[in-house]
Amino acid sequence: MATIETFARPTWLYRYRSIGSGLLNGTPAGEKKFTEEMDAILNGYVWCARYKSMNDPMEGLYKASSKVKKHAQYNDFIKSLRNEKLTLGIASFSETWNNELMWAHYADAFQGMCICYSMPALLSGMPEENSFARIAYGNKPYYLALTGMKNDFERSRAVLSTKHLSWAYEREWRLFSPTVGKAPHAPNAIKSIYLGARVSKKLRDTLLEMVKPFDLRVHTTEADGYNIVKKRTYEA
Repeated sequence: MATIETFARPTWLYRYRSIGSGLLNGTPAGEKKFTEEMDAILNGYVWCARYKSMNDPMEGLYKASSKVKKHAQYNDFIKSLRNEKLTLGIASFSETWNNELMWAHYADAFQGMCICYSMPALLSGMPEENSFARIAYGNKPYYLALTGMKNDFERSRAVLSTKHLSWAYEREWRLFSPTVGKAPHAPNAIKSIYLGARVSKKLRDTLLEMVKPFDLRVHTTEADGYNIVKKRTYEA
């Protein structure tokens, strides 16, 4: 079972994804993106990427304490930490499905989807070496000390669980995997899929046909003033 580093946890986690709006135009990039995202849904895994591929250029920053800087093996310590950060795989989730900025930034300007996961099912269905952490938002980078962490994996995870306060609207949780790649989860982890307000009928129907074998709901959405609301629910 995967572990969790917090005293409180949400019942649901949401993952905003682009599903290749170019699919309708027959573009190779659009088809590739759609295939990748549907493969993850149909085969029960989450893709964990390198932190360098994420959209915040300040990912992974930290401030070393004076004791760390004076340590006899400081250079080796920092090199080992850097290598561990590059080895880790990360997948991002949110506590909410109806944040308009998240739809705009991570779901292809409302042409993508938001996948709803059961957090208990995610935790129980993943290997022990995987872990979840809620992002800590603040005005200063992570303060790196010599004590409190058992190894480079824990230190790297702590550094990569800290972001500037301006990102707090994302209400982010992160899945950490020891390596980049697929993190398998239990078949029942996905509970529903929300489709963006700009998803075409053709793309919606294609997705509905593909998820028919699964016990989940597909919700279409629309804008109601400045709110994102459910429009219609399909039972797969």
